Parts: sequence; C-alpha cells; structure tokens
Amino acid sequence: MNTLIISIKGKNVENYIYRMHMKKVNFLNIKYVNRFEVIATIYAKDYIVFMDNKGIYEITIIKYRGINFIKQIIKKNKYLLLSVFVGIILLLFLTNLIYDIDIIYSGNEMKELLNYELKKHGIVKYSLAKNFDDLERIKNQILMDQKDKLEWLMIERVGTKYIVKLEPRKINNNIDDDKIYNIVAKKDGTIKKIEAFSGEIVKNVNDYVKKGDIIISSEIKLYDNIKSTVSAKGSVYAETWYKINIEYPLNYYEEKETGRVKTIYNIKFLSKYLGFGSFKNKKIEDNYLIKSEILPIALNKQTQKEIEIISYTLGYREALNKALEYAKEKIKSKLSKEEYIIDEKSLKYEMKDSKIVVDIFYTVYESIAEYKEIEGSNDIQ
Repeated sequence: MNTLIISIKGKNVENYIYRMHMKKVNFLNIKYVNRFEVIATIYAKDYIVFMDNKGIYEITIIKYRGINFIKQIIKKNKYLLLSVFVGIILLLFLTNLIYDIDIIYSGNEMKELLNYELKKHGIVKYSLAKNFDDLERIKNQILMDQKDKLEWLMIERVGTKYIVKLEPRKINNNIDDDKIYNIVAKKDGTIKKIEAFSGEIVKNVNDYVKKGDIIISSEIKLYDNIKSTVSAKGSVYAETWYKINIEYPLNYYEEKETGRVKTIYNIKFLSKYLGFGSFKNKKIEDNYLIKSEILPIALNKQTQKEIEIISYTLGYREALNKALEYAKEKIKSKLSKEEYIIDEKSLKYEMKDSKIVVDIFYTVYESIAEYKEIEGSNDIQ
C-alpha cells in the first residue's frame, strides 16, 4: 500500500487530528514535534481528504513511500533515466554488431569457398550477431552442403567478431603434379565399383583387397610387356567393415557451459530482474552501475554464461536405441555424400555400472582409393 509522511502545522493541531478521525481517516503513525506541528504517516489515498479540510493548517508532504516514491524518483530524474535507457539501447546495438570475420586457415581457395557460404547465410561484417542456435544451424547446413570438402567446422562469436575454424576433408583423388602414382587400397574391403581415367585396372569388382594392394596400376601392359607408364587416376568404392564399442549411460546429469556469453543491462528490484530477455539456464555475475541506498533497486550490468542442463533416466530398450543411434551418427559423420551404411548388426550388449555397453558391426560402402607414389617416378618421365 502506498503511504505518505506529512507535516501538519497550525494552531490547535490536536483539533485538526480529531476532525480527521471523525472523517474516518486512518493515521498509521503520529509524532508530535511541538504544540504547533505533528509528523503523521497516512495512506496516500487519504491525502486528498486532508487537503480538502486543511483550512488554516499547513500540510506538506515530507516523503513518499511505496510505488509513489519510485514514481517521484523517476519524475525527478526522468531525463537522466531516459539518457541511460537510450545509452543502453545504443550500447546493446553496437555490441551486437559484427565488425570482423576471422577465418583461421591458410588456403585461399578454401577461404573463398567458406566466405561464399557464410555470406549466403547472412554472416557478413556490420550485421547483427546471430545467436548460438542459429550459428549451429548454419554450421550444420554448410557441412551438409560441402560434405565432400569440409570435415569439421566451427563458427564462434567472440565479442564483436566471428572466429571460424575448419578442417578440410582429406581426399587424394585430385593429384596434380608430374609424379607417377598407383591407386592402392587404403583399407581392406571388397571392391564394388572401379572407374579409371588413366592407368590400368588390375582388380575386378567383387575382388577382396587388403590395405596397400594395387587396384589401378600406372603400368600400361600389352601381353605382359610394359608399353607405357602414366600416373593412375580414378576412383574405387568398396564394401568395408567397422566394429564399434559404445557405452551409453542410463542416468545422467550435467551442467555444461555452451560457450555463449551475454552482457545485458537490467534493473534489479529485490531479487527480481526487469529488462531484456536472457538465457533460460545460466550462471550470472552482477555489476551494479547505479544502486539506491534507500530502496532495493539498482541499474545492473550482468554477465551471463549459458549452461545446458543434460538430465535423463532411460530404460534398457531406450538406452539401447540411443546407443545405436549415437554409433550410427558417429559412422555417418566420417562418410561423404557418395558413401553410405549398407548394414548394421548388434553383436553384443550388456548392462554394466548403470550403463549399457554395445558392440556394433557396420558394413559400409566407401571410397578406398589412395594415391601412392612410385619411388623414382621423376626419373621415369
């Protein structure tokens, strides 16, 4: 309830107080200063009754309490508060602009490709910063669009700039020098597709090859005689195999910092914050810019660190499905657009220390072509 502390001055002040009592006005507190003055605490809604009946008495408001006090503070400092508010809005706008994009990679071709992809998704200088979820979505879309060229990508906001890190996908299918190469198997597998642009195919579809076996030879032969030597070029896809061991917990809780940090400005009243939106789960650090010595109110600069709360309890079957899904994504993350999982088989699964342990066997269609230089190939030219 809003209250006022008022001063009442005049002759026979007690008579005036008696008249107010007769009008059923409540005095919350009365303090006699002398015969001619009292200090009284009243409800703000009753102040008009005092003024209508003041007669020869002098009534002065000494202090506001409750919402009226806050209104008076705002009224007296409205230009200051307006300036602070406009300043905060301007500061928030300026601190949420991106002034630089730093792609940490030495190759110009890959930088140009990434610059093109980033611009396509609105990541350019002097644009408003995107939130963490948008950056993750953009990163995943770029990785999907450039699956053959990018192995890993990170887009991180640091203050007013983006730091972009990448790792190109290592593919040896584009050898462009004067050396002579054979195409060999980079792992064991059963050949499913061979294409030779130069060189001689020495293995057939459905042949089993071991790591290092020559599949496309640089030697062009006629009746077992070497007629010429060229650098082999082509592609080889084979059926290969992976065995993965996955442990997946049934009960889990973790508070994990996402790396997203915000500096926001708000008003703290009692234990509540009034102002702009913030992270749902966070660790906070307050730094008061203006703080009232009388009321529990302050203009606050707050640093927030977003945390992701990971908490779940899974049943046996659900944990098994999660483990299989996680393992499949792990395999798929290594494959290019042309590669895929042929078959999946759970070999063994068991419960151990509140987690499920699964052995999974995968059959995969993938490239096994690897270029291997022939020793002394420069001398052959």
